[in-house]
Amino acid sequence: MTAIGLQIINTILLIRLLVSANPNKMVVINGEPRTFTNYSTASLNWNSCMSYCYQMLTCIAVHYYDQNPECQIFEIGKIYDLKQLDAYSGKIMAVKMISDPTQCSSTSDGNSMRGEVSTSSMYQNYSITVDQDIWSISASPLYKCPDSFRLFHRVLGMWCIGVVTTGPITQQDGSQLCIQDYLGILSGFDTEDELRYMIDTVVPLVPFNTPYLWYGYWINGFRKETCRFSNQTSSDCSGIKGFTLTDPLLSNTNWYLWGYDGQPNGMSDGLGTSNCIANRVNINNGDAMKQPEANQYI
Repeated sequence: MTAIGLQIINTILLIRLLVSANPNKMVVINGEPRTFTNYSTASLNWNSCMSYCYQMLTCIAVHYYDQNPECQIFEIGKIYDLKQLDAYSGKIMAVKMISDPTQCSSTSDGNSMRGEVSTSSMYQNYSITVDQDIWSISASPLYKCPDSFRLFHRVLGMWCIGVVTTGPITQQDGSQLCIQDYLGILSGFDTEDELRYMIDTVVPLVPFNTPYLWYGYWINGFRKETCRFSNQTSSDCSGIKGFTLTDPLLSNTNWYLWGYDGQPNGMSDGLGTSNCIANRVNINNGDAMKQPEANQYI
């Protein structure tokens, strides 16, 4: 369904919203791109041009000129502003933005004037401001994870998490592998969603006929020097406080769920030789929230 509204601002401004369950809408004005780096083209009529942008993940605007009918396609981060023209220019643009699906506003002010490109491994957003006849588009940095990693929107920023399988490896060597192959570090768990993702990813990797009760993978956390022996049980060494965490965007440690007695003991020999945190899983279901098929230990 297409709805059409008119607003008088010195000239006639036409705004049209393509309505669907998708929160993105194409807002149409008479205008032309002003500052941009590049664009792609397609031999499409105007309606098909808008539909193409609407369905293309990274497209945020299209331009069409009836004297030279060609669909010009602009992606996020490649167009910076556009100029609003009068209705007799023959030049039209459609700009993608998030809009309330229950409304069909006849003015640009009635819409969010913002948008985003979001997948499980990529995120970028943009905002649009209008000053007289100039629409300025400001885009955030592009956040993109390596293949097979997932992007999480943490309170402190964007964070990529993935599982890298190797043979037996120490936490120190695992940390070096993160740096060497991904310029990253071992991750902690900031949310239940992160913990659930890691469990769901790791459990299918456990061999069905394995002779081992548990399989484990290293996560962020290394025991402090002052908490390395079983007799060092002050409040400063209780639970996660006994460890140095280097995950820079970790704001919540509640999803470090310790096995057995709820403490990261791991020092049955009393010698303080277990100093690194691992998450353990077996082939049952890895549900750390209900039963101990997955938990952190050292």
